[in-house]
Amino acid sequence: MNTTWEPERFANLNRQLGECLELTAESPKVEELKQKLEELKPELASLLEYPAKNAQHRTALEKGTPTINGEQYKVSTDFVAEATKLSDFLEVDEDLAAALVHKAVGYEKRFELAAGESAVLLYFSEREAKLESLRTLFAGGASTGVDEGVRTVLEQHASEILSSTLKASSSMFPERVLAAINMLQGRQTRVSAVLSGPSAEVPYQREVVEFVKTRIGEERKQLAMLLFVIMRDYQLNSGELLAVVAWLRSASVSDAATLRLAAGLLVALGTDEGSEQAEAAALDKVSHLVRDSAFLVRLNAAIIDEPWCDSGLKGVVWLQWALLALFGMKRSPGFDQLIGFREDRVEAIAEQAVRMGAYRCAADYLLGHRIDDAMEYELADEFTALQQQRADTASAVSPRYPHFDDVSEELQWQLERSMEAMLAAFIGRMSSLVRRMRYSEEDALYQAQQSAVYQTTQAEPARRDTEALFAW
Repeated sequence: MNTTWEPERFANLNRQLGECLELTAESPKVEELKQKLEELKPELASLLEYPAKNAQHRTALEKGTPTINGEQYKVSTDFVAEATKLSDFLEVDEDLAAALVHKAVGYEKRFELAAGESAVLLYFSEREAKLESLRTLFAGGASTGVDEGVRTVLEQHASEILSSTLKASSSMFPERVLAAINMLQGRQTRVSAVLSGPSAEVPYQREVVEFVKTRIGEERKQLAMLLFVIMRDYQLNSGELLAVVAWLRSASVSDAATLRLAAGLLVALGTDEGSEQAEAAALDKVSHLVRDSAFLVRLNAAIIDEPWCDSGLKGVVWLQWALLALFGMKRSPGFDQLIGFREDRVEAIAEQAVRMGAYRCAADYLLGHRIDDAMEYELADEFTALQQQRADTASAVSPRYPHFDDVSEELQWQLERSMEAMLAAFIGRMSSLVRRMRYSEEDALYQAQQSAVYQTTQAEPARRDTEALFAW
């Protein structure tokens, strides 16, 4: 793996990408971008994977003769100490660490930090720029607002990166994004352990190490947003979609990456019929599933049969899957035989999804960015009703979901659009189920009001699922 390093390569690439989004394919700058993308494509495809520490390179560094960007240098003992410390802290190859320290010398005055600490800032700055470049590339390759010729260039490179594999792994790019999110979680834990340990073992100023911890958390969110863009604008293959489902099943809702990946999965499974273009996209999804019936069965099993950590998130995904299945049965003959059940089973899945807390997750988690103090006060009763939506009984009140204050406008729009489309599809395609659930709740409420238990203890309030639907 490449151990060379130059500052601002990806920062410059991201600037080039942004400029070319406003140009036509005839511009010389677009040709320059094509050449730069071809040059950097292997590194873009590798995401945040850098060469690991190397015993041979460590020996050369300790002797004061590291190889820096392909050229052997004779360095001082102070340089050796800085590069060794950097290699250990960043968990990267010694030659790469030496190149970082070598280039960082020129940034010491700008950052007002020593070369080693300046190298840390440069390293994470370029990682951020690499992820931003990837997101710009993938979004631009699917944007109808970009010149067709430019979009074709971006889409071609995006598709090549999507289908790329690395020598050390046969996994495709989306699966490598998930692996990177997991890897960074472990890395963040190790940095936290350094900060909570003895002060003498903190390798740099505490502010620098705190910056690294924060940046790793931001990188996880960047990666999740990158995968969200891919799920929104491109079609994952069967293994990739199953990998996303598996990741979400075991995810914590307190993880900011979970919100972003959940948004992506709901888009990937969505069957919005709001426009001709949306309906065509929905039909494409169904056709893709029908062409690979084995995948259809596996995806159904992954969503329905396997355990989930959060019942509300499970409910939302179940509901979206039920709506897709019903759409498939209505629009693709033989879909029910391929998936192995009929419309009555789809309605049962949807009803169970509601019982699990789908409405609660939608309103309090996926749309949590809308909730402020005023809304908390005005809709207090509605939120109480939502907290009673869970799989077992309405007598237990579920805790509130975490709310994130860093949800981008792009993600907010998509979450609101997805929830609006899901709600419209649920009412439109399963109106009989909504009515039946409402009648059942009214009967249960009436019986409870007549019972002595209700009058004396109110031990088990009746479910309010339909009321919660409109709180959504």
